[in-house]
Amino acid sequence: MNKLTRKLLRYFAVLEILLAVLVFIGFCGVFRYYTVTLHQKDLKTRAETIASKLEEFLSTNKEHSGRGAYLKFLDDISMADTYIITVDGSPFSFGHRQMELKKATKGAEEFAEQVFQSKKYVQKQKKNGDEHVILTGVPIIKNGDLAADVVIVDKESIDYQMFIQAVIILGGCILAALFLSIAAARYFAGRFMHPIQEIAGTVKKLANGNYTVKTEINDNTELGQLARETDILAEKLEEVRLENTRLEQLQKDYFADLSHELRTPVTIIRSSLEAICDGVVQGEKAAEYQRQTLKESISLQRLVNDMLELSRLQNKDFPIQKENMNLLMALEDAVQAVRSMAGKKQISLIFENLEEPWFIDGDYGRLRQMFVAALDNAIKYSEVGQSVWITAKKKEESFLEISIKDQGCGISEENLANIFDKFYRSSQTKAKGSGLGLAILKNIANRHRIEVTISSTYGEGTELCFVVPFCLENEQNDTDS
Repeated sequence: MNKLTRKLLRYFAVLEILLAVLVFIGFCGVFRYYTVTLHQKDLKTRAETIASKLEEFLSTNKEHSGRGAYLKFLDDISMADTYIITVDGSPFSFGHRQMELKKATKGAEEFAEQVFQSKKYVQKQKKNGDEHVILTGVPIIKNGDLAADVVIVDKESIDYQMFIQAVIILGGCILAALFLSIAAARYFAGRFMHPIQEIAGTVKKLANGNYTVKTEINDNTELGQLARETDILAEKLEEVRLENTRLEQLQKDYFADLSHELRTPVTIIRSSLEAICDGVVQGEKAAEYQRQTLKESISLQRLVNDMLELSRLQNKDFPIQKENMNLLMALEDAVQAVRSMAGKKQISLIFENLEEPWFIDGDYGRLRQMFVAALDNAIKYSEVGQSVWITAKKKEESFLEISIKDQGCGISEENLANIFDKFYRSSQTKAKGSGLGLAILKNIANRHRIEVTISSTYGEGTELCFVVPFCLENEQNDTDS
């Protein structure tokens, strides 16, 4: 039996004991009511009946047969010791024979004094030796004055032997009910604990790294809801595990790519310098090696700068210089910057700009760099003589959409998901580069709350879209102009 089941059983047992005590107290109250209270009421009724009869006798002076017999058999009529006590304490007598009744006991006389003083019905309990008696007194009125009172002395009607027997029977029933209840409680506690144990076992397996487990509990109660939430948690943890595995692999690939990207130019620079220093190459050949060394050092510097740039952009604490600016001017500036590059490949840049300005709070240099990176990619992966379309238009009056579309080699669907990763280059292209351009582009967009999406069809071309949200600064500048 587990700890929670034992705890539930202890609570249930305490509750059962409290209920048993309440039942016993209630039983004693009911027993007393029907053995003492009803008996007291009955004595009061008897005393009032006798007093009423005697008042009737005293109200007439005529003889009436049966009056003497009534007084003579008062004890039998009241079924208890009955005394008629006058105000002056003398024995009560009635009729021409002046029949006297039995003399009252001292206790009855003392109680009669209380009745005389109160002038109304009085009842009390008193211990007389080993017995408990009930004294009941009712005044007798003659011609408006207090003449005497009726005192009935009777034993307390509680039958303790019967009471003890009743308590024993009641206790036996309570104990039987208690044992049966505990047995039923243990059974239902086991059923209640089963889903909890299943959930606990599942959580333990989750803690040990097994995220494929399920509780397999089908219940409509809160426990069933907890089980379903646990299953959802397991699914989420499995997704996180897979994502972490993917990110770890990306990190390994990142360092591998970084090592490769750094090793290649460093190796070329070293071998070229060694050849020059050792005198292996001289004259024009040495000058060619020097030019190659310079080219590789420039490439290496660009790679290092790109890495530093990306690191800064990924750091949320690194500030960028934002100011109110026309985004379309940065786009136009970027298009002009790549025209010479496009001209070398005879690529047409078809630019459809928005006639009105679109002001945002941004870093002009970074945003120009973002557009240049997108255009550079479009030109790099396009063939000689193809076209690149740059379009800026409003979208639903609340957004600006900038599209850069080429007719290049395109990207397959499986490569699209990783296109913004660091050092990622599709295996379907042989174009050179550090693989950091699109990663830098994405981070610049994120820092300006610009949504970037990419769509591509392999062999047909790629489209890169920038969606810029509407802002108050734009509305204010439009109004001013």
